[in-house]
Amino acid sequence: MQKDHPKLAGLIETLSLLVTQGRAYDRALPPENFHARAAVAVMSALAEQALTEAQDLAAEVDPVQPQILSTRELEVLRLVSQGLTNKEIAYRLGLSARTIQYHLNSIFNKTGTNTRSEAVAVAYQRKWF
Repeated sequence: MQKDHPKLAGLIETLSLLVTQGRAYDRALPPENFHARAAVAVMSALAEQALTEAQDLAAEVDPVQPQILSTRELEVLRLVSQGLTNKEIAYRLGLSARTIQYHLNSIFNKTGTNTRSEAVAVAYQRKWF
């Protein structure tokens, strides 16, 4: 999918990052800053809706792989397959361990798995790497 439709894959990755950033901003804002929190909530909701619609479009374009992983999620999963911990992956990618866990949760949801090893096995079965 990503080789055949790089723009769509890039859009999905960008929207995933936007959703992640929206959540981070929401956590960082003080509770009393109502106006900023409301703006971030609206932006996050729109980003999540756009991400869902882009993923649905990707599923229509490539029905064999209905739930694709973003480029970042594949990168995280490749590092998981090498036996790295969340902290080690975070260090390598310049992200927080919490963001890595977010990506892993997304991977689990998209692949229908519950563990790191199951997700890696699915990736190998589907020849994602």
